[in-house]
Amino acid sequence: MRKSSPIWLAAVVISFSEVGRAAEYQSQFWKNDEGGWVVESRECDHTLCAFLVDYRLTQQHDPGYVPRDAKNPDPTRRERPLCGLQLIGGFKASARKAGVWDSGWIYDPDSGHTYSGTITQVDAGTVKLRGYLGIPLFGRTLILHRQADAARRCQVPPSNEHSPDRRNR
Repeated sequence: MRKSSPIWLAAVVISFSEVGRAAEYQSQFWKNDEGGWVVESRECDHTLCAFLVDYRLTQQHDPGYVPRDAKNPDPTRRERPLCGLQLIGGFKASARKAGVWDSGWIYDPDSGHTYSGTITQVDAGTVKLRGYLGIPLFGRTLILHRQADAARRCQVPPSNEHSPDRRNR
């Protein structure tokens, strides 16, 4: 698992080609080319959210290896598989600026931290996600690209029942 981009993979969540109500939002796939993560974005409780559907492992692992949410601050959640985990939630179209989504959160399974976020449309197939603590000045930005579909989907192991919750912290 790559240490530098899981939090930012979340950015792939939002498409700004049709900024509008989350209830009208259709499921889409977004990829962070640098980290190799893919999320599926969709409507959750009248806001935009995203779930991890594919990732690239950066180290060799035994067959059947399943990455887990090992750094979650809640010890009862550390055995959850990363596959299908909700990484982004709560984003709403900005009332102040077109092409911007704000008021959302981003969960980084590499650190176990949850950050505030803003998403800005660059063009119909590209968005910028700004994840930050406190104010946007103290954060990082990642560029994400729309993908036609999830070419490959990770699989949740059948022995581990998990349902993504709204907040992972």
